[in-house]
Parts: sequence; C-alpha cells; structure tokens
Amino acid sequence: MSSRLLLPAVLVIAALTAATGVLAREVYQRPAQAVGDRIAVPSPSTSVPRSAQPGDTVVRRSLDAALHPDGERVRGLLQRYFDALNARDYDRWTATVTAERVARTPRTRWEADYESTRNGTILVHRVETASPTRVRVLMTFVSTQDAAKAPAELQSDCIRWRVVYPVQEESGSLRVDFGTEGSSSRFTAC
Repeated sequence: MSSRLLLPAVLVIAALTAATGVLAREVYQRPAQAVGDRIAVPSPSTSVPRSAQPGDTVVRRSLDAALHPDGERVRGLLQRYFDALNARDYDRWTATVTAERVARTPRTRWEADYESTRNGTILVHRVETASPTRVRVLMTFVSTQDAAKAPAELQSDCIRWRVVYPVQEESGSLRVDFGTEGSSSRFTAC
C-alpha cells in the first residue's frame, strides 16, 4: 500500500472506531425499561420512621432485579411468602417453600416463631442465577416482633434484615429453599 493511501485508510478506521464507541455508549447508557409497577430505587431519604415500622408490605424490586429473567416470578413468590408470614398462615406459607423446608418446619414451631412477626419495607436488590433451576435473591426487609422472638444475637422489637434467599424450581414453580445462601443474614436494630 502506498503512503498516499495510508493516511486516508487510518482516518477512515479511526472514524469508524469512534462511531462504534459512541453507538456502544448510547446503547449501554440508555435507560433500561422494566416490566411492572413495583420498581423501587433504594434511597436513604425514603426510610420509614420508627413509629411506622415495618412499613409497606408490598415486595418491590430494584431495576437490576426487575431486569432479571425471573425477576417478576421471584417478586410474586416473595409477595406470597411474606403475605403468608404476615397473615400467620402456615398452609399458605408451605405453598411458597420447598418440600424439604416444610418437612424441617413443623406447624407448631412455625406458629410459635412467627406469632408476633410483621414484615415490611421489602426490597429485592438483585437476583442471581445459580443454576438452571436455582437463583439467589439478595434482599432487605424490616421485621417487627416481640423482642423475645427476635434472634438471640439481637433481642429487638424491630430489625432491618439483609439476606440472601435461595430460591429453587420445584414442581413447576419457584420456592424459597434452605441453603448456605440463607445463612449469611445480617441484621441491625431499627
């Protein structure tokens, strides 16, 4: 190639590279559109006053969680799960958890553990695919309960939880499962 053609070729390649970069930036910066009306943007300014805890019982998702292919299914599952806990309805709760979890949690123990619990301010921050039939759900929520029913490590009537729930496909639907993910809970008093 002669030196006379080299400069125009370099300029064309540079222009194409720049145009590709601008186009890629536009695609990746374009606001994502999520399906559903239960999208929340976490913000410290929207915290619930202590007197109103545990807050709203509607399960909300961050934009990141909403964009996951199972985001809406996970939100629906967790809505049914927390509704059952808040209603103290063991039978409804068993329809939201795996068979193994039901087997490990007899009705009498479950009723005693959750007799004073109320959950709210529920936000799914992230849904991560762990396998074709399992996801990890990173979420926060607030629980109020009799202090005597709180974890031994934090005897408080109001707790802010940061948890990872393992969710497993079972019998054609998603269910909250046991697993090492669930043992990484963090909590602080409200």
